Amino acid sequence: MKSFKAECVLPAQAMLGEGARWFSNEQRLYWVDILRCEVHRFNPATGRDEMRKTPCHVSMVQPTTQGDLVLATRDGIARMDFESGQFTPLNDPETDLPGNRFNDGKPDPRGRLFVGSLAYDGSDKMANLWRIEPDLSFTKLIDHVGNSNGLGWSPDEKTFYWTDTKTGCVFAFDYDVATGDIYNRRIAVQVDKAIGRPDGLAVDEEGFLWTALWAGGGVARWNPATGAMVAKVECPALNVTCPTFGGADLDVLYFTTAQLGREGAVASPEPEAGNLFAAKVGVKGRPEFSFAG
Repeated sequence: MKSFKAECVLPAQAMLGEGARWFSNEQRLYWVDILRCEVHRFNPATGRDEMRKTPCHVSMVQPTTQGDLVLATRDGIARMDFESGQFTPLNDPETDLPGNRFNDGKPDPRGRLFVGSLAYDGSDKMANLWRIEPDLSFTKLIDHVGNSNGLGWSPDEKTFYWTDTKTGCVFAFDYDVATGDIYNRRIAVQVDKAIGRPDGLAVDEEGFLWTALWAGGGVARWNPATGAMVAKVECPALNVTCPTFGGADLDVLYFTTAQLGREGAVASPEPEAGNLFAAKVGVKGRPEFSFAG
C-alpha cells in the first residue's frame, strides 16, 4: 500500500472545515467553515485566503453556470455572489425537518445538484439524499439516512458513489446520466471504524475513490471494484473532512480538516487541526461539474 505525507498549505484553524472544491477557471480553492458560517476562497499561488459570511451554517460550495456559487446550508439551498457577499435563499426540501441541516453535495454531469443532509443531534435515519433540478424542483433519492456525505461519479459516468458516514459505507449505484436516476445499490467500500469514518469523497481519473477519514488522520484511496484500500495520505490532524483534486493539472489532492464536529464538542488537541492540507499523490483528478440552476 502506498503512503503519502500531506503538508499544510493554509493554517486556517477552522472549527469545522469542509466542502473543498477546486475552481479550475479561477485556479483557486473554495471551502467552508460550517460552524463559523464562512465561505472561503484560497489562492495557492499567493497564499491569500478570502472569506465571506453566511447567515447560517454552510456546508457545501459549488460553482454554477451563471458564474456564482450554490451553497448547502442549515436552511436549504442558496446562492452567493462571492465578490459582493450577496446571499440568496433558493429552496429547502426539508422544511419539515428543522433538526436537520444540509451537508455534502455536488453537481452531476448534466448540472443537477445532488445534496444530502444530517441530523444536528446525531440521530440515525433522519436524513436524506436529494436531487435538485436546475429549475429548483427536487426529488428524494434516498431516505432514512444517518449522515449523507461524500459523493461523486465514475469517469464513464455510469456509476454514482455516495457515502453514509453512519454506516461506514461508500455505496455504488448504477446511474442514468439522461435522467439523473440511481438504482441497484451495493457496497463499494466498507471502512473499518478502526481507521476512521468515511467523510468527503473525490474520484480520480483512474476511477479510484479518495475518502476523507474522520477520526482517521488522513485520506484513503480505494479500488471500488474490490473494496481494497490501496493508498493513504497521512495528515497531522485527526479529523479529515473533504478532499478535492486541484492545481493546473489536477494533480494535487487538497483537503480540509476540523477541530470539532459540532457545537459544544471537545476540540481536537492537534496543533494543526482545522488547517488546509495538500499532497501530490501520483494520479490526477477529473474536471467536475457546475450547477445549471
